[in-house]
Amino acid sequence: MAKKKDRQAGSGIAEASRAEILEATYFARKCGLTRDEALQMIREAHASPVLKPAESEKRKH
Repeated sequence: MAKKKDRQAGSGIAEASRAEILEATYFARKCGLTRDEALQMIREAHASPVLKPAESEKRKH
């Protein structure tokens, strides 16, 4: 018998966790995107640094 070849996913979803896939699926359905597009957007959003106001920009009373 021949061995079965390992499947290779054609997209970046294979490296995602189950929670990421579920979130991307929901977001994609809600916004009319593909899962790959939604997953990429989610990963970019998580990778971007959170902007905090600089000390000089804070209001002084």
